[in-house]
Amino acid sequence: MSVIDSEQQISIRTALRDSRREGLIKFVGEFIALLQEEGFSLQDLLEAIAGWMYRQQLPPAEVISHLENAASQLSRASRN
Repeated sequence: MSVIDSEQQISIRTALRDSRREGLIKFVGEFIALLQEEGFSLQDLLEAIAGWMYRQQLPPAEVISHLENAASQLSRASRN
């Protein structure tokens, strides 16, 4: 028998997931700022993530394709 009922467990899990996501958003924001200081762009980051995912053979090819397309769109947008 659990001391915490199922509704409370759901609430706790949701709060943990939200906190984790917010922490990751902050980390990524700071990481991107450091990359920009070193001359890297968001396009570079997307291409690197896509390359890493390809090497890890993690996601379906469509996910990698979406990241590569996003990087291309950023490149085109920055030229305009």
